[in-house]
Amino acid sequence: MKTIKFMNALAALAIAATGFTACSSDDDDNNGQNVPESQVVTDYDDLNYFQNAIVSIDSEGNFLSRNYGEALYDNDTTHLYIGVETLAQAEDIFREWVAPNGNVTKAGNDLTYLLTDYDGKMQGSILFTATTSGGAVAEVTPSSPTLLKHFSKVTFLTNSAWPYNGDSSDEVYRLGDTRRLTVDHRVSGHKQDVYTFVCIREKSNGVKAMYIAISPDLYVPKTWTPNDMLYDVAAVPGEAKAKTVATLLQQKWDFYANILNNISGGGKLNRGEYYWIDKKITYTFVTYQYAINLTNGDIDRWDFQWHNPKKHYILAIDYMNY
Repeated sequence: MKTIKFMNALAALAIAATGFTACSSDDDDNNGQNVPESQVVTDYDDLNYFQNAIVSIDSEGNFLSRNYGEALYDNDTTHLYIGVETLAQAEDIFREWVAPNGNVTKAGNDLTYLLTDYDGKMQGSILFTATTSGGAVAEVTPSSPTLLKHFSKVTFLTNSAWPYNGDSSDEVYRLGDTRRLTVDHRVSGHKQDVYTFVCIREKSNGVKAMYIAISPDLYVPKTWTPNDMLYDVAAVPGEAKAKTVATLLQQKWDFYANILNNISGGGKLNRGEYYWIDKKITYTFVTYQYAINLTNGDIDRWDFQWHNPKKHYILAIDYMNY
């Protein structure tokens, strides 16, 4: 990871040097000609990835949305619950929250996830502990009570122990259903937009239904500021949620592609195509925008300082009637 950052820093300095020496040149297209258009992402900030997999926050730690879990009791709204059938299902969900190549060790039925940043510096750990207490099958806790924001603990309950079973007020969500939903804009004051979304995950205990859409137009990142559209549209997912979207789409790809590709005015779901997500990273003078291949979940970062990459972006909304 350190090598990748070091090489990017060297590349950035080289770009800066060529940029300064080429100020009088009429052929600006040669600036950065040796900068690759994209790079495979292999380094992750584990804590940020885990945090945003469950509760999304902005760069200042403010709450954006809850992606997993439900607070069942008013006296502790930071304690989240998820319903499962088995311990194995709970472990599968937990592993969805782990960054690619994350350091997870297993002892018996318990898991320990060691968190590191881009430089390999330790950030703490997350514990997945099997239990049979009070209808629970597992509990997820951080090594420090201040490690996570806007939630403190996740308990996996058996669905049979879920306190609101049989609630007839729950709205029904079905895979492939479409809804016209309004997407908020965070900071720009831009008008709210309405997209046609498709359901790719049904609601279950503590897990919201998920709806996705694809932007109608190709988009080129233009700025390094939060006002960039890919930050301003609140429904554009980050790394963890985008990975979940890819996993869900892969389960019934042709089914979802047929629906999405027949939505009037919507973008297309194509195999092998990359779609922008809500993630940027800067190495000295070079800024990259992240995009995901929904066919296999691979994430690449794309240079837009010296290139002009045009892509659709994806939108994902967790939808529940409470």
